Amino acid sequence: MAIQTLLIINKSGGLIYHRNYAGEKNGLNSNDYLILASTLHSVFAIASQLTPQAVQLNAKRSSNSTDNNFSKGGEKIPYIPYVGMNANDSNNTTNKLNKLGSFMGDDYFKESFVSWNKGGLRQLSTDHFTMFIYQTMTGMKFVAISSSVLRNTADPSHSGKSNTTANANGIQNSTTISYSTAQNSSSDYNSNSSNLQVQIADNFLRKIYCIYSDYVMKDPFYSLEMPIKSELFDKKVKQMVSNLE
Repeated sequence: MAIQTLLIINKSGGLIYHRNYAGEKNGLNSNDYLILASTLHSVFAIASQLTPQAVQLNAKRSSNSTDNNFSKGGEKIPYIPYVGMNANDSNNTTNKLNKLGSFMGDDYFKESFVSWNKGGLRQLSTDHFTMFIYQTMTGMKFVAISSSVLRNTADPSHSGKSNTTANANGIQNSTTISYSTAQNSSSDYNSNSSNLQVQIADNFLRKIYCIYSDYVMKDPFYSLEMPIKSELFDKKVKQMVSNLE
């Protein structure tokens, strides 16, 4: 899963970090990325309001139950080993303190984690790219745009919406929007190949969040909600994106 673009949006909808790894000369400019970030923030809020009441109640019951796939905070995302890590590091079990900053071990985490995205936009699939969104507990959003095109099977129980439109040349473009719910069981979640890609993206973006907390939040000269201009953070993110290809 190659990452073309990485965005970080603060809780107010402002774009604080963006990088384009596709190398396209005629790509989006800075103003386009600002508009994209604010639009995603608005669509995310709208998708949260569109989540059916029955699904919200079902999610609350699941979080209060003894099911290991849910916690009181929300749905648990399974840990996928060494996503975005160097292949050489995955064969070495010694501590990589210098490579992972203050995180000890050969990976940033090694256990399942809670998805704080309970009702907002989680994945957007088109004929040309797939967008993944990871939301933190504080409301920040880490967005990864991949060149991989995911195909969702026609399933009436699938929590999402498909829309097909025709352009001026008569070519149909389909867009699939998936929002986070806790309606499907864990077996259904793991059986869908597109959901596996979402799991990989969640693991990858959570590691970007770990790097953010280590290199940006610990910078005494950084102000909250402001654009990120850390060279160390930029270097670590670029390295992880390269390892994912």
